[in-house]
Amino acid sequence: SVVSGMDRGIVNLSRFNFALGMFLLLAVLFLGETYFCLDLIVQTFGYYVFYIMKVAFQTDAFERLGNMAFGLGGAPDGKGGSDSWLSGWTIFYWGWWISWAPFVGTFLAKISKGRTLRQFILGTLIIPSVYSFIWFGIFGGE
Repeated sequence: SVVSGMDRGIVNLSRFNFALGMFLLLAVLFLGETYFCLDLIVQTFGYYVFYIMKVAFQTDAFERLGNMAFGLGGAPDGKGGSDSWLSGWTIFYWGWWISWAPFVGTFLAKISKGRTLRQFILGTLIIPSVYSFIWFGIFGGE
């Protein structure tokens, strides 16, 4: 890619990489348990749609009560968890997205110049999400 320049080199390298990934994906799909993988993709997508609202609003409110010794309710067996996991990961992801947002935003703005809003949403949200469901469904099932 260095010899042929940015226009041809990176484009051809990206196309080759995508073709190699698709070959691997289709080989694993058709040489393995095809029906199981397809059933798994449909079932896990259904679980995702079913649980997305529950998970989106999960705040571990009952975990913050602690155990029964605090007098606030909590787990009666005294083995209740703590809120440290959720709060720790929430802060981690906030920091992660805040640190990467300028780079991702700049990249998406650069590659989306001249495209409609429909093309932008399809190309950055819908198609990558569907591709990821298929990819993880096939490789997770095998």
